[in-house]
Amino acid sequence: MVINKNTRVAEVIRANADSIAAIAALAKPLRKLKNPLLRRVMAPRVTLAEAAAIGGCSLAAIRAALEPLGFQFVEEELADNRKEEGKEQRPDWLAAGDEASVAVFDVRELIESGNDPLKAIVQRYRALPMGNLLCIINTFIPYPLINLLGKQGAETFVETVADQVYHTWFFKQGVSERKLEAPQSDRVMMHDSPSFGRVLAAYNETQLVWLDVRHLSMPQPMETILETLPTLVAGQALYVLHKRVPLHLLEELTDMAYRTHIHEAGEGDVKLLIVRRS
Repeated sequence: MVINKNTRVAEVIRANADSIAAIAALAKPLRKLKNPLLRRVMAPRVTLAEAAAIGGCSLAAIRAALEPLGFQFVEEELADNRKEEGKEQRPDWLAAGDEASVAVFDVRELIESGNDPLKAIVQRYRALPMGNLLCIINTFIPYPLINLLGKQGAETFVETVADQVYHTWFFKQGVSERKLEAPQSDRVMMHDSPSFGRVLAAYNETQLVWLDVRHLSMPQPMETILETLPTLVAGQALYVLHKRVPLHLLEELTDMAYRTHIHEAGEGDVKLLIVRRS
């Protein structure tokens, strides 16, 4: 398979599953690819150049890891990603944007203070006129947000501006939008205290795997939950203590084989029971 810096990681994995271990071995942040759920979130949205930036390694290192597996890099794409980070050609919709059409939202302070910026981002996107741009400045690439707004028709482009500084651009196209909110279906069920207690009572202590993510900063709560879910054995359920309803996580789990029961016990006290659907 012929690849270049703009090839998505998911395409590489589809061509040769051995590429998962090869890329994951290059840097600790890339080990997420070895987890099936995290791989599903990350791989379709990350190019090889972006993977190199995330891992803090060079594009040449990724090339060296993949070529023994039969992949062939296009020659003009072999520049070291340290020179190319954030320099990919901007899409036409971004290149054509002017200052008046851009809304910039730096969420780093919100996250550092322990707040989830999702609601504020969604509000700003809703208020954005058709044909305008929203730029989110963050310390990581917000893959679930890209997925969420992408389902609303938003075009997306990520720029690596500096070490752990990413500009994620969203272009609001003139298409109809469904309401941006947590998925509500038989896969996501909200409960009051008695109802949640009845669901919880169906599992004994040996069947419950406890996970407290309240002390973790974003995006670690979602990553930790997605890392833990594949470790569950038949009959087990994941009982999560969280500070908030994790909309990003629910969006990702919508198409997966899990049902999530949620009880908002109070401010900063959210309980989740995640079970595999039969």
